[in-house]
Amino acid sequence: MSFLQRYIDHVNKHQLFQKTDHLLIAVSGGIDSVVLCHLCNLAGYSFSMAHCNFGLRGAESKRDEAFTSSFAKQLNVPFFVQHFDTTEFATQNKISIQVAARTLRYQWFYELVEKSKTGNEPIKYILTAHHLDDNIETVLMNFFKGTGITGLRGMEARHEKIVRPLLFASKKEISDYANENGLQWVEDSSNESIKYTRNLFRNEIIPSIEKVYPGVMQNLAANIERAKDAEVLYRQAIDAHKKKI
Repeated sequence: MSFLQRYIDHVNKHQLFQKTDHLLIAVSGGIDSVVLCHLCNLAGYSFSMAHCNFGLRGAESKRDEAFTSSFAKQLNVPFFVQHFDTTEFATQNKISIQVAARTLRYQWFYELVEKSKTGNEPIKYILTAHHLDDNIETVLMNFFKGTGITGLRGMEARHEKIVRPLLFASKKEISDYANENGLQWVEDSSNESIKYTRNLFRNEIIPSIEKVYPGVMQNLAANIERAKDAEVLYRQAIDAHKKKI
């Protein structure tokens, strides 16, 4: 089965969205978001693209914006871009750059959703290109910080307006698809810096663990599925106790 068909089947099986829904895809210009747009385009889904320029990487940030704008024209879809003074926002709110970028990003996405309600194509869902490897990293970070069963099941495929339709796919599968289809993308140099916790897990900790347990990624993916099932039972038990009380 092709990767495209697997994607369509995954969306349909979990009822993530419908063909009649207009989607907003968060596009950085990196391989993951480029593949997500390509899949949605081939599958015939209606979507717009949104790009955040956080102003953190100088000329590289401008390059990413120019690339995503050109990509949107190539696909002939609506394109939105927003510039942020991320450093100033982080300083004012006494939060990390990562938290600041995430906060600004989602605030703007929801603003676009609200504005779209008065137009011809109201945005139903916001799509992000998080994949299986991202989810595994998230679960490991949650585990080491300390978490309950919710933290061990990782990201949800759909939470309110946010949909993550690539959680079924590994980074390798996404990379293989991009190369097989001759796609172009831009690389974010900050992904190599281990000053960010996620990059430390991605570039050093997980590869070190793989040397001892070669199947660790597949095992953790299976553990995430078990945690999802356990959380369902946990919630049912809690609801039953609430009713008794």
